[in-house]
Amino acid sequence: MIPNRGPAVLEVSGANDLPASAEVVVIGGGVIGVTTALELARAGHDVCLLEKGIIAGEQSSRNWGWVRQAGRDLRELPLSSLARRRWQALAAEIGPGLGYVECGIAYVSRSPEQADRHRRWVAEATRLGIEAEIADIRSLAPGLTTDHAKALYLPGDGRAEPQAAVPLFARLAIAAGATLVQGCAAFDIERDARGVTGIRTERGTVSTRRVVLAGGAWSAPLLRRSGITLPQLKVLSSVCRTEPLTEEQAQAFTPCLSLGDLALRHRVDHGLTAANSGTVVAEIVPDSLRHMFAFLPGLRSMIPGLKLRLGRGTVEELGWLFGGAALERSLTRHRILDPTPDARALSRVLDRLAERFPALAGLDQAQAWGGMIDVTPDVIPVISEASTLPGLVIGTGFSGHGFGIGPGAGAVLASLATGAEPDVDLADFRLARFREERPQMQSWL
Repeated sequence: MIPNRGPAVLEVSGANDLPASAEVVVIGGGVIGVTTALELARAGHDVCLLEKGIIAGEQSSRNWGWVRQAGRDLRELPLSSLARRRWQALAAEIGPGLGYVECGIAYVSRSPEQADRHRRWVAEATRLGIEAEIADIRSLAPGLTTDHAKALYLPGDGRAEPQAAVPLFARLAIAAGATLVQGCAAFDIERDARGVTGIRTERGTVSTRRVVLAGGAWSAPLLRRSGITLPQLKVLSSVCRTEPLTEEQAQAFTPCLSLGDLALRHRVDHGLTAANSGTVVAEIVPDSLRHMFAFLPGLRSMIPGLKLRLGRGTVEELGWLFGGAALERSLTRHRILDPTPDARALSRVLDRLAERFPALAGLDQAQAWGGMIDVTPDVIPVISEASTLPGLVIGTGFSGHGFGIGPGAGAVLASLATGAEPDVDLADFRLARFREERPQMQSWL
C-alpha cells in the first residue's frame, strides 16, 4: 500500500507484470495519461501505461474538480470544447459515479477593469460558438454578501469528482485492452538513430517505438535526460473540503464560484471543496534559475500573491544535476508527490467563507491536502511531438487546467501518437514555441 495523505482515491486493479513490448507506452497515470491510454485502446492499439505510484495519486485527484471553459486562454478554447464533449460522453457511459454535473461556473467581477476583461472574453468566446454571458451574481449566489453585481458565467461548465473520475477512466481503459502498471517508475527513454526504442523502468525495459510523456511535474527532468529542454516549474496548490452542508446551507450558491481569494464547488458528499486562487507558493529549485527569464513576465503579474520558499525539494533537485541515479531515487521515493498544504492560507479560506456567506459560518474543515501544479511560462500546455526524438509525444504543463481539459487532451495526444490528424489545431501548444519566441500569458480573469 502506497502512503497517501491526500484525498482517498478510488482503487484501480492494474497489471502485475511489465510487458516486454507495446505499440505505444504512456508515462503517467494522471488524467492526461489515462485518457490518452483510453483513446488508444478503444482505437485498437496495444498500449501500456506506466505509473510510479497509483492512478490519479497526484494532482489529478487533488485539484478543485472544475470542468471549465470560463476565462480560459483563448488558445485553449477549442481544446476545452472538445474536452467538454468527451466529458459528456463519458458521463453518459459511466453514470452518476463520475460526479459530472453541468452546474455552471462563475467568476465574480471584482473591479471595473476585471469587468471589462470579462465582457471582452464573453465577446470572443461567443464568436467561437461558446455559450457565455455576464450574469447577475445575486441570482447565482443568493447567500453571498458582496458589493459586486456581475460575474463571467458559463452555464454549460461544471464539476466532477477528481478522486473517482480518473480511476473510472482507467477502468474503462483496462476493459478496452490497455495494460496499466502501477508502482513502476519510468527512468529513461531509450533511442537509436531512428528515434525511440523503449522505456527503461525500475522493473526492466519495455520495447516500443512510440511514447507519450504525460508525467506532470516529473516531465521536465525526464526530458532533460533525453537532451530536451522544457521550461516547467511546480507551484503548490492547497485545498480543503468541509463537512457536509445542510439542505438550507446548500442553497447559498449554485455554480462553481470564484471570488478571487476564494474558490468553491459543491461535492457529491454534500460538503464543499474550497481553495484560494490568489496565492502562489513556489519552492526555489535549480529550474527556478534556469528558466527565470522565460517565467519573468508571468511572475510579475503574480507578485502580490507569490510566496517563494526553500525546502527539501531545493536540496533534492540540486542532486539531480550530478547524475541520473539521484532522479531515479526521487522517482521511487516519491511514489505520490504529497506536499504539505499551506495551513495558514486554508485558515484564511474558511474565514473568507464565513465573511462572504454568513449562512456557512462555523463550517468545519474535514480534510486538507496539497498538490503540485506543473506550470509553463505562458500557462498553457505542451501538446507536441519532440522534433529531436522521433516517436516521442509530450503532453504536460497543463498549469492547473489538466483535470477539466484532460479528456480532450487525451484524444489529441492519441492522434499524435498514431500519426492521425488531431481534431484541434495544436500549433499554439508546440514545444518549439519556447525556443522560437517568448510566449505570453493571456490574463482574462
